[in-house]
Amino acid sequence: MKPKKKLKSKKEESIIPQAKLLRLLEIISALKSNHWSIKDLAQRVDMGQRTIYRYLKLFEAVNFIIEKDFQDKYFIATSESEPGASQFTIEEMKLIKKLIQAEVEGNPLKGLLLKKLSFNSELDSVPRLFLKVRLGKLIDQLATAMRNKTQVILKNYHSANSGEIRDRLVEPIQFGDNYQTISALDTQDKVCKQFKLDRIGDIIEMKESFRYESLHESNQADIFGFVGDANVWITLRLSLRAYLHLREDFPLSISYIEKLEDRYQFHGPVAHFEGVGRFVLGLADEIEILKPDTFKEFIKAKLTSQKLIKR
Repeated sequence: MKPKKKLKSKKEESIIPQAKLLRLLEIISALKSNHWSIKDLAQRVDMGQRTIYRYLKLFEAVNFIIEKDFQDKYFIATSESEPGASQFTIEEMKLIKKLIQAEVEGNPLKGLLLKKLSFNSELDSVPRLFLKVRLGKLIDQLATAMRNKTQVILKNYHSANSGEIRDRLVEPIQFGDNYQTISALDTQDKVCKQFKLDRIGDIIEMKESFRYESLHESNQADIFGFVGDANVWITLRLSLRAYLHLREDFPLSISYIEKLEDRYQFHGPVAHFEGVGRFVLGLADEIEILKPDTFKEFIKAKLTSQKLIKR
């Protein structure tokens, strides 16, 4: 007779998902604070190397920027705007676990820990992070569909007008202001409509090409939000800081960025120099303009007019 499987208590069941979250945060904290080989990271957090690889894949799937240096050590790319003091130490992570399971009194780390939890902790940012990452993924999928001129299904779209939730087969045309909406042709009634991204459950990318392009109504905006035909290609060499700002502020740029040995390169189409010009001027020390020469002259004229360079 097989031995009866021991049932977990309610307390044990509640601890399991919390422990997994804490382990994730512990690895994130380590990768943000240092560079790690898989072996060393596995030893640091007491996990198998295969599990570490799975976690790295998970982090990449939710839009963490996982990098590897020339010694094959992994780290999460961050900019100077993310203060190191806001990251949890291993000792603090252990205390978090104790605080979740039972109240802890008299620990000298408790005051500092609670302050971090209140202001700028990883735990506080997790819900906002995953919401932001989800919208970023939707934007990337829709941008790809527009570029390839292929239809997509908006899964479980919640209509505020009708109150119904159903799938919509659409041909995406352009993003609205701040990428909060997408203008698309609804293939069911052949009408162009505005769909809010936060009401889309998921996106299924189809192989079917646009069938009703003649019905599209569009004032197409480029990567940087300027309307017009995006037929001028800009090539920029970016520092890590500039790269992080570019993908954060202009999600449509991600498909046009490639990683070089020690830098990143953007090569993408724009409708006007003004939009990309503002980005470049804001990070002038972090960006090298490779081409075209007309854009170099445009930036030089802007700098001269602002009296930022010597005549």
